Amino acid sequence: MTIRGIELRNRIVVPPMHQYSAVKGFPTDWHLMNAGKFAAGGAGLVVVESTKVERRGCGTVGDLGIWDDAFVEPLGRLVKFIKQQNSVAGIQLGHSGRKARATRPWEGDRPLQRTPDIEDWDAWSPVAPSAIAHSEKWPVPKALERHEVKDLVQAWGNAARRAHEAGFEMLELHGAHGYLVHQFLSERSNQRSDEYGGSEANRMRFITEITEAVRTHWPDDKPLFVRLSVEDNAG
Repeated sequence: MTIRGIELRNRIVVPPMHQYSAVKGFPTDWHLMNAGKFAAGGAGLVVVESTKVERRGCGTVGDLGIWDDAFVEPLGRLVKFIKQQNSVAGIQLGHSGRKARATRPWEGDRPLQRTPDIEDWDAWSPVAPSAIAHSEKWPVPKALERHEVKDLVQAWGNAARRAHEAGFEMLELHGAHGYLVHQFLSERSNQRSDEYGGSEANRMRFITEITEAVRTHWPDDKPLFVRLSVEDNAG
């Protein structure tokens, strides 16, 4: 199957699945084993889990990162092994927004408590389109300033550049599951009064600008996907 400039040996796709096993954003041998086993098993496309475009976007202490050039080489190690198995390497880019700074699933679905080993706790603060909590037990996130939204758009673009430099051949933007892009799209979480809120076109502006910024750095012959939650009971 051919999509733009890549050819998949079959239609088996391993979707991005969080492993919660990164160390300060960097992949470990676990990620090499996990992605590698699917590639060696014969899948045509293996997509590395949601990798965060900025530090504030990490959902847990174990999230993968791509907000700095230092991540390129370690991620490239995963790409190299996937390709050696005659599979195509993809990556998903994401940001947790108001669902950031949480425990890992087996630790309970709740906000993370401050501990001495998290050195950048204050910098790792949840942000969102509006200051509306995910639910009663979650903290109220900081509403993003307009200039911060613009900066985040560029963060996605820079992340796409790094993904290309690491050798990934397919890229997916995470716009689903209640994370930051979805928070902009939904009327429930987006109560902004500027050009990023209100009408459907305005709520779509964030992901539209992200896509444009990403394509500036992501070659035209490489596929670009977007994951969406199509219905969230918001109308």
